[in-house]
Amino acid sequence: MKITLPCSTLILLTICAPTLAGNSPSPIEPIMVTLPAGSFAMGSSDNENSLPVHTVTLPEFSLGKYEVTVREYRRFVEATGFVAPQECYHQLDSWFIGNTPGSWDNNSLTVNDFQPAICVSWTGAKAYVDWLAKTTGKPYRLPSEAEWEYAARGGTTSGFYFGDDPKHPSVCQYENTADLSGENALQRTTNSTYVNFVDGFADCVDHATYASVVGMYQSNPYGLHDMLSNVAEILGDCYQDNYQQASENGRAFQSGQCERRSVRGSSWHWNIWPVTRRGSMPEDFAGAAEGFRVALDGPAPEQSKASRRFQQQLVMVQKQEQRRRDQQFAYPQSVTNLTLSQSNGYATLSWDRSTEQDVSGYRIYRNHSAGSMFELIADNVIDTQFTDANASPNVYEYTVVAVRRNLQSNYSNLVKTRGKALSVPGRIEAEYAYAVTGANTARTSDTDGRLNLTGGDGIAEDAQLDYQINVSKSGYYRLSYRIAGPRDSKGFTVKVDDKPISTHAVRGTGGYNDWQTQQGERIYLAAGKHTLKLHSHDTNWKLNWLALNQE
Repeated sequence: MKITLPCSTLILLTICAPTLAGNSPSPIEPIMVTLPAGSFAMGSSDNENSLPVHTVTLPEFSLGKYEVTVREYRRFVEATGFVAPQECYHQLDSWFIGNTPGSWDNNSLTVNDFQPAICVSWTGAKAYVDWLAKTTGKPYRLPSEAEWEYAARGGTTSGFYFGDDPKHPSVCQYENTADLSGENALQRTTNSTYVNFVDGFADCVDHATYASVVGMYQSNPYGLHDMLSNVAEILGDCYQDNYQQASENGRAFQSGQCERRSVRGSSWHWNIWPVTRRGSMPEDFAGAAEGFRVALDGPAPEQSKASRRFQQQLVMVQKQEQRRRDQQFAYPQSVTNLTLSQSNGYATLSWDRSTEQDVSGYRIYRNHSAGSMFELIADNVIDTQFTDANASPNVYEYTVVAVRRNLQSNYSNLVKTRGKALSVPGRIEAEYAYAVTGANTARTSDTDGRLNLTGGDGIAEDAQLDYQINVSKSGYYRLSYRIAGPRDSKGFTVKVDDKPISTHAVRGTGGYNDWQTQQGERIYLAAGKHTLKLHSHDTNWKLNWLALNQE
């Protein structure tokens, strides 16, 4: 005799077995919201890939109220035996850790069945909606880009359905965005930060570190939750670089040779993005910040018994999660009036003592170059002064936070070192740039040197690396550079005092951990102090150091 035990309400966050052993599990049909027919201007002049702005007219359709959850996706995998990706792209550990072991039901960022299903890939999302359509007889599908943008606007004309400011003080009530609680967790667990990484974070707290239980935030005017954030959402379109071939009826664009699929919306590890911003990914890419929701032509169908049961369970979990958040301690106030003095190779910081009596101390953060990400260099500092004896010759910044119950405040004002010019002839470490855009500092895998400049796909196209140099003698100098990259690159232009003087190709070395010293053209340098700028023209290369030696 087969005995079936219901899932206890005390273990809602665990995996529930199918109700009848041996039977194929039936789907939990998504809870849908009906969106009215209407027209809107799709696109934006802010980005070339969002042009041309064009009018789209959509018929009535319905969209998932929530992003598809782990519990819903579990029914699909159990019913079909679908082989999901077993590696997932986790943007942690200075952000660029890459693919690591992890799947939709076993990854480091998912802790319960009511978070969005992540690490699934476009292929896995498409397989889910196809199974859902076949099993229910209703043509469920992935939304199109036009449907997503229309729904995300919520019938408003502002930049976001809650206003025009992505860092609105109340944004944590509306979306699970990059915020102070996420920044705290990143610094504690990975020594990485949102500061100087894309667009920073909102100065608010929602006590959600990564992807949240769905539906925890206020819905948009259409009654949809987590449209702008929580996880980025995989769509049905084949991605195109612009809207030249976009349809006026909002159907998903399809192509026989589809190299990338459209993704829209931000996630827990980004600030809120404009609803018009577009993204894409390969069909087999599985990421920890990407999930999906479901669409259907026409009005929302009547909820099935399984859907009603899912909604009841979700409400209970939401209440549990809200109680947890309500019990969290408040974050301390920011440190004020941080100042910096430099003398004899030392940097001394001073700041005002916190007025909150239960602040236990301070943490000191420093970056490797001005404008790059901050890393912790000192903890458990009790006094309101700190001296850094490990001064570097380049320009970099400090900031200080107050700590209470292991929660740190937002950052103080930034203070910047003066730096000094780097001697030429000689070798210049890549991280000694006094200004960096389009690249981050990371520990090098090279046999020589401590750090290198890199990024998500290496140093970015249009990145700029500025160095202050002091040339001892006028003459011609040969530029050499220590690089690593998987393919040939267009390289970079060298500018001296903003005047382009040479362009240097970068040859592929075989990979990001395969380092080679390469040489470029001779360049003429006059004696004295100058600004040397490297302007990147391509991605997929990293830089450990460069050298200028006279010939």
